[in-house]
Amino acid sequence: MEKVNIQGFRGLNVTVNLKKVNIVVGENGTGKTSFLEALFLSTLFQSDMSENDINTLFLYAMSSGGDSLSAFSSLSDSTVVLDNNTVTFKKKDSYSLEVDINGEKVTEVNKMELLSEPLFSPSVKVYKKVDNGYFPVYISTFFDRSGNLERIFSIAKRKNRKIKTEFEILQDKYGQFKLYYDLLPAYVIGRGILKREMIKFGLKASNLLLIDEIEDSLHPDMIVQVLKEIREGNTQILLTTHVNEVIKMVNKIFDENEALVLYLTREGYKAYKLSEISEFEMPLSWLGYV
Repeated sequence: MEKVNIQGFRGLNVTVNLKKVNIVVGENGTGKTSFLEALFLSTLFQSDMSENDINTLFLYAMSSGGDSLSAFSSLSDSTVVLDNNTVTFKKKDSYSLEVDINGEKVTEVNKMELLSEPLFSPSVKVYKKVDNGYFPVYISTFFDRSGNLERIFSIAKRKNRKIKTEFEILQDKYGQFKLYYDLLPAYVIGRGILKREMIKFGLKASNLLLIDEIEDSLHPDMIVQVLKEIREGNTQILLTTHVNEVIKMVNKIFDENEALVLYLTREGYKAYKLSEISEFEMPLSWLGYV
């Protein structure tokens, strides 16, 4: 993916030429997670995943902010252009979304009414499969909650059955299918290690890996290891961070032509080369003075 143009997605209006590694920074409420969400949904509807898998990952994306029903209802008419493909989101009402690609209706998402279930459950109907070669993996800040691990892994593993990994889905003593890591329940190995291993898996399983708040739960040494693994792979990366040190790590590991920093504010945005910002020693607020 070389160029992205976002118009109206959760209030974002951004046009930027992407690189292999793209770091999105900014204060809370400036749209960092929304930027990842826009790209994740736009590529999700251009993948060869099954209707059921798209449905599952759409719900996962909506829950990345905590309240999935509010996240869905607050989507508005918007357009995301990825290189030469235009994805248009059209709200029919608060709980109905139509997705067009290059002017043709391909998908519709509606709120499924479940009498026994108060939570939001989407009903995705795919009218036409559009496979433009994308296979995204999204590691949100809620990646390890409410069965998300099983969802991320099982969908990606079905797409990439030959990938060797320590993860596998096994049946526990209660008859539930859970994610295990090296025969241990994934939830007992520590959130930092779990996140690192999920990123490692995502690098193998996807061609677009989106990581929200990469520093969350990761020791700085682990972040360095992850960034080195990113450089060795071919997967395009979009990540958000609140931490100045992450940008310094990127600057030490990547060449300038491999990475950029996208700075979002409530007034707009600006893309920076690593050399333009990496020498600053102040907290993240220094970006406002560049």
